[in-house]
Parts: sequence; C-alpha cells; structure tokens
Amino acid sequence: MSLKLNHLSHSFGSHRTLRDIELAIDTGEQVALIGPSGCGKTTLLRILGTQLMPTQGTVRQLGTNSADLSAKDLKTLRTKIAFIPQHLGLVPNVSVLRNILNGGLGKTGLLSAIRQMLYVTKAETQRVYQLLERTGISEKLYDRTDSLSGGQQQRVAIARALYQNPEVILADEPTSAIDPARARSLIELLTQLSQEENITLAVSMHNLELAKAYFPRLIGLKEGTVKFDTPPAKLKAEQSQDLYLIKPQDHG
Repeated sequence: MSLKLNHLSHSFGSHRTLRDIELAIDTGEQVALIGPSGCGKTTLLRILGTQLMPTQGTVRQLGTNSADLSAKDLKTLRTKIAFIPQHLGLVPNVSVLRNILNGGLGKTGLLSAIRQMLYVTKAETQRVYQLLERTGISEKLYDRTDSLSGGQQQRVAIARALYQNPEVILADEPTSAIDPARARSLIELLTQLSQEENITLAVSMHNLELAKAYFPRLIGLKEGTVKFDTPPAKLKAEQSQDLYLIKPQDHG
C-alpha cells in the first residue's frame, strides 16, 4: 500500500477543510482528485506529501506513519514523494538544468549542494538531459526557466520530480495555467511516466472529462468529503453534476 488515510480530518482554525476521509492508494496506482475550488484537494495532497499533518486521524505514506517519524526520517520519506505545486516552485532566473538538479537536494548534503552550485558533473548533466528527452524539451537544457512557456515549465517541474527517483508523485492542478491541448498532452505524459516507472500518481484536477480519459480511478471531493471513488465507466451523471452544483445560500 502506497498511501492510506484513516478517519482523516483537517482544520485551519475553525474552518474544517477535510472531514473523516478514508482512502487507500496502491503502489503504482493512478488517481485523479476531482472537485471544485475549495473542496480540499490541495490540503489532501499536502497531507499526503507530509507538508501538513492531519488535525485528526492518521496518514501512512509508503508504510510509515509520518506523525511518528523523527525529523531525519521525515526528510528521508519526503525524498521518496515528489510534490509538484500548482505554481511549480521553479527558480525563474536560473537554467532548466539547475532547476531539475534541485530535485535531488533532499538526498544530498550541504557540501554536495554547494559543489553543485559551482560545478555540475557530466553525469548529472547527462541524466538531466535524458529526463528532458523523456518530457520532450531536451533542447531547453541551458535555457533560463522564465523564458519557457507555461507548458514547458510544467515539463521542467515533471523532470525535476523524476530526478528525485520518487515512489510517489503528487501534482496539484498541473493543467490550470495551460490551454486544453497542452493540458491533455501533459496528463498523457504524467500517466505514461507513472506506468513506465511504477510510480504512484495522484493528481488534483478541475477537468472531469480529461480525468475520465486518462485515469482509471476518480475520487470526487466536495466540501471536504469524498462524494465518489470510482472507475470512470461507473461514474453516474448525477454524481458528477452534484460535485459542481452550487447550493443556494439561505439568507433567512
């Protein structure tokens, strides 16, 4: 089992973002988290990625309860879970090469990180180039990252994640800033890489039709609760309609 949540809830102050979530994701499984803005998708991904701890309940990543780990062991666990934030977290004014090398910083010591700032080995450059070949932008190796299009920057973020050699990839709204054609291409790339490397993949998305086309499992979130957990073929029309239905406000 790659990821497992038991009776998980989370609150920011008095605002509860997740409510009693029960969820298990197998090794190598590909899952799309679907739902409207504010439904809890990002919070759920951040908890799975150990960036947040739940207010209630437990979460196990790769067989361990992250709440029980020492700081050192938690750092080691995080090297196995690649997180692609919605705004990517790339350094804009440095090269694509150096942004991708940042994906390995969690596994290297301080001296190695300083050395890498001054000098990149031929082996490191070759490995980054190979990852960029897989993501389709190898010619951008030495380009400044802020000179790339939004879709190309998304591919840099994916290559950076792969540089970690992760067991899990979590991607938060990776298609939100790109057009529909590039969004389809990006999701196709993510799911293909997940299959080839047997990497567990969980992606949050708004686009239900795109998720149905590429993911064998859909989890619908609304108001912090799981509304459905199903293969696309078994998703009922009323389930998807209810997910995005806005309830009228009661003004008394």
